[in-house]
Amino acid sequence: MSATETRRQADWLAGSRVALVLLCLLCLFALFDNLGGAALFDPDEGRNAEIAREILITGDWVTPYYDFLPRLEKPIFFYALTALAYKGFGVSEASARLPAAVFALATLLLTYFFARRRGEWAALWSGLVLLTGIEVVVFSRIVILDMTLAFFITLTLVAFYSASAESARQKRRYYFLMYAAAACAALVKGPVGFVLPGIIIAIYIAAGRKWSILAEMELGWGILIFILISAPWYALEETRHPGYLAYFLGQEHFGRYLTPYFQRGKPWYFFLGVLAAGFFPWTFLLPSVAKRLWKNPLDDLSVYLILWAIVPFVFFSFSRSKMAEYLLPIFPALSILTGKSITDVLKTASSWEIWLLSLLWSALNLSLMYLFLGWLRPGILPADIRGTVPQLPVTAIAALALLSFVVLPWTARATFTKNNDRLFLLACLVFFLFFCFAHRFVEPFSLTRSYKELAARSAPHIRPEDQLVIYDNVYLPSLPFYLRINKPIWIVAPEDAKDIMGSFYAAEKKLPAAPGYGKVVFTFDEFGQQWSRRKLLVFIREKRVAELPGAKLLLRAGAFALVTNR
Repeated sequence: MSATETRRQADWLAGSRVALVLLCLLCLFALFDNLGGAALFDPDEGRNAEIAREILITGDWVTPYYDFLPRLEKPIFFYALTALAYKGFGVSEASARLPAAVFALATLLLTYFFARRRGEWAALWSGLVLLTGIEVVVFSRIVILDMTLAFFITLTLVAFYSASAESARQKRRYYFLMYAAAACAALVKGPVGFVLPGIIIAIYIAAGRKWSILAEMELGWGILIFILISAPWYALEETRHPGYLAYFLGQEHFGRYLTPYFQRGKPWYFFLGVLAAGFFPWTFLLPSVAKRLWKNPLDDLSVYLILWAIVPFVFFSFSRSKMAEYLLPIFPALSILTGKSITDVLKTASSWEIWLLSLLWSALNLSLMYLFLGWLRPGILPADIRGTVPQLPVTAIAALALLSFVVLPWTARATFTKNNDRLFLLACLVFFLFFCFAHRFVEPFSLTRSYKELAARSAPHIRPEDQLVIYDNVYLPSLPFYLRINKPIWIVAPEDAKDIMGSFYAAEKKLPAAPGYGKVVFTFDEFGQQWSRRKLLVFIREKRVAELPGAKLLLRAGAFALVTNR
């Protein structure tokens, strides 16, 4: 090797090391900065955070409860992790979001190390793409279990493929890791945790006629590992609530997939929109990724990654229940394919591919300029965020201006000169400044999607001995969390209600409250008897206050009121 080539290789290695450090710092900032700044977004965050809090109150680490009623739509694994975060760091929004952020970081690291099979720079770009796509950014910072599920599905698929490249002894370890990860995924969200990676692996084996893999996979031991990890909780819950497994498998999975019972149906093209928005700003590169995969011979890893990205997309497209978070497991694979494509574009790109890459920065620039102009003239913004923009701190506005008018044009220039090192460093700076702005922007907006202010305004009127009531099954998910009460809020609901506080299972089975917490759900007639017997504080829609004779208004908050009978 000549002296010039040696120097170039040393420069390349030094550049990649600096890039890795910057990527790690960006990960920590993007995932953990101001994690507790925003209020809990209802309904999911408020409900999940409260379920975890009630684990500590009841001391029950088997059955999850919300408002002290069994909440069995999902296993307890994620809620238990959140409860552990509470024990370590106190009950807060930041602690509630910590598990999702930690598992997002773990998914990013796993993706980076797996992508190194394609080269160091491909791995770096893959990590950056995964970190900065909108869907991963959003779900890594909210109290929802799908990021944890995505990690265990990713670990299952990475462990399986890694086994094929290892010695016999290492193969066994990777396969055992695969089964353990699939079992944990099943504990997070049920059968989808192992069915989804199982379909991907089965198609990969069949498509490549790799039947010998079946003999290597230690299926007997694998089934045993899977059962030992995942079965105990399900068995214990079935003993507590006979018939639970039939409901969980039948309604929550097969019923949710095959029928519109849960009223979450979307058109067949729903996930196309989720992909376009959720992968932004990298969506602009997907035509280049597709073209390169189509024109060039596919190696084995590319086939595997394509299946990993496509199978869940197709699988959930046929579901009668569609949610944006269902696509999270495909993003590690899609990010690796995109990361490799970026490195190829910067080496051998045609002019149209360079323009696509430049379009990515231009779109990001234009969207941020729009928000900056919206700060100056709020009338151009959507009505639901118009009132939040003037509350932004000066530092966020300065960062936005810097992004819009200085850094992004430099990034576009680095794209056209195909300077990989400089482009990656500038890209990290672009997204760092973007997160500086976005994290603070979410704070005022979150208050429009949370019951934190309702709880804050109500708290001065509530004494520890008061009995709180929610009238007519109104769903206020984060209210118990923010009130920090240690006993149930009574729920007044029609006798034939299809759900209780969003739970179909609780309404169908008429489940009792946690031991020692008494009756929680009342019919209107039962509540009428209590109304005349004891002091009650009732959260009710303001237009229905007249239904409570002699009700005294304590406060109004939006569409709701707090009233009492004493």
